[in-house]
Amino acid sequence: MKKKLLVLFLVFLCGCNIISSEGTAVETPNLGESPVYGKWVISKLIYNENLDLDSFKFKDIIDSEVIFTNEKALLINDYIKDVKYQSKRVKLSEYLYNKFNINYKSLGFEDDDDVYVTYISDKSSDDNFYHEVMRLSKDKALLFDNGVILELQLIDQNMDNDDLNGLIAKGKDEVLKKGEFLGTKGDKGFLLGLKTETGSSIPMWKYYTIYIKFSDTTVENVYEINNLMVPRDNGFSKISVDRETKNGLINDRLIVENNNIYRNQIDEDADLLTDAKKFGDKNMLTSIDFVTNNYINLESYNLNNNRRTLRIYNLSDLVNRDPIHYNEFLSEDYKLTPNENLENLESDPFNIGIFRDKGFWKLKGRKNLPNGNFEDFDLNLVLPPSVNKYNKLNIPMSDIKNFKSSIKDAFVSPDSKFLITIENNKLRIYNILESGIDSNFIFEKDIGNNTDCVMSEWALGKYAKIWKDEIAYK
Repeated sequence: MKKKLLVLFLVFLCGCNIISSEGTAVETPNLGESPVYGKWVISKLIYNENLDLDSFKFKDIIDSEVIFTNEKALLINDYIKDVKYQSKRVKLSEYLYNKFNINYKSLGFEDDDDVYVTYISDKSSDDNFYHEVMRLSKDKALLFDNGVILELQLIDQNMDNDDLNGLIAKGKDEVLKKGEFLGTKGDKGFLLGLKTETGSSIPMWKYYTIYIKFSDTTVENVYEINNLMVPRDNGFSKISVDRETKNGLINDRLIVENNNIYRNQIDEDADLLTDAKKFGDKNMLTSIDFVTNNYINLESYNLNNNRRTLRIYNLSDLVNRDPIHYNEFLSEDYKLTPNENLENLESDPFNIGIFRDKGFWKLKGRKNLPNGNFEDFDLNLVLPPSVNKYNKLNIPMSDIKNFKSSIKDAFVSPDSKFLITIENNKLRIYNILESGIDSNFIFEKDIGNNTDCVMSEWALGKYAKIWKDEIAYK
């Protein structure tokens, strides 16, 4: 993918992105000059969230040249013959969090209200795809692509434009040979857990799992199984909710069955959450809002007083049935920062949940109000990888909605070749091409209305086949 290069926006996504309308309007540099003009070198690896790339591999590109002239650009594995530059001013912390779900403090940066992001694109691409560079100071900038952040150091900003173009001409063939340096190849598997509310005067939910097996270039198989199949460190757990009705009272219980991935045996000590007192009085409905290898988020609805509460539990320690305090998800810096949302949790510090927003899993708090009402609020923090290992969206949600406004939720494969969407009552898969998202979907499945995602997990390489064998066995 020619334009799939260094996208410089802490995106942990593919180097080529679709220009978003979010944030400050794009400003074209004066007189056609490049705002990142000059000869740069890659000075170090800042961050690597790419599941398929060993950080040791990057030693080979340290000190590699990256060159921007008024007409051309040379990046790690891309050459742009007829370049166009567009820039905008942003606040570092807000831009990285809102668009890419990244906490600037985790990278050791200082916040700045006055940093510039430059979009670097081919004039023939009609602004569909571009690379991004964030200039932090006169001699330092960042490049981002496919889960990788690289630091650039300015070597020479005064070199003649023709001389720089000469360096590009000498180096472009070697650069283009690198092709998929920051990409990922091979088998991929996507495990999607869905929840659908069924039509009833008393809410009830159906849970099921869809597993999509990809090759490098296409969809191979799609499997569906009832209940949630959750990948664990040593196998899979099957998770379901069982409803009991007795003497006119309703109570839901969570059932977790631990299956061995190779022997497909059910653990005789399966966790059964049957003690209604731990979730309130009898007459309690329980739904699963999120689940992953380590955590499960439950929402309880008390039919006696209409109170809805959120709780997150450690999936490996359900016996104690102790909910997790919001502090366990906060960094020390975040705890020291005054935050009105945290004050709203003082009366119930366990009233938190994990939800989908703009293509990311995020942490929310809930403040219960009289008469069964409540307010939910984003805690504005980046969840740690222990919650979800691939909480990334390689194309901003705003751009995906520009592609098709009916899309409710979306996922992009780690190699940025496939877009999986939930739109209306359909699950669809699209190819991502050099020119953008292919308008023709390659797979479609009816998933019904009122369907939400409660689990998303990616498997790469040999694990894609292991997961397929386990799901297919069921």
